[in-house]
Amino acid sequence: QVLVLIRGLPGSGKSTLAEKIRGRNGVVLSADHFFYRKGMYVFDRMRLSEAHEWNKRRASRAIQDGRSPVVIDNTNVEVWEMMPYVALALRARYRVVVLEPDTPWKFNPKQLTRRNTHGVPRRNIESMLERYDHSVTAESLCRTFG
Repeated sequence: QVLVLIRGLPGSGKSTLAEKIRGRNGVVLSADHFFYRKGMYVFDRMRLSEAHEWNKRRASRAIQDGRSPVVIDNTNVEVWEMMPYVALALRARYRVVVLEPDTPWKFNPKQLTRRNTHGVPRRNIESMLERYDHSVTAESLCRTFG
């Protein structure tokens, strides 16, 4: 059983990668899914923490149901964003894998602004890039729990 944490900036190719690795019994879960209404993406910054809590509950259910891989398709810029998912995975004896898209533009704010599908402005992408923890590995995340 595997939990895959996809991480990357908006427009880097996270969702494309997530769908590629989902497989038949897997599931892709993203806080972005919370903002879809009748097929339209309607982002509300005031509900972002609610969206992430909703996504964590969905991940917990998927793990309880034995789905694999459980693919978390969020930006996961900083370690703290991934830790609740890592905790769920380790409690259920799931292996944790961290993947990033290998696109040539994954750290290029101009390209990311052009390519992201939700209209995230360049200044937001640049802010995320400044906070992006490049040292994250599955091992380092799991070590936090001893």
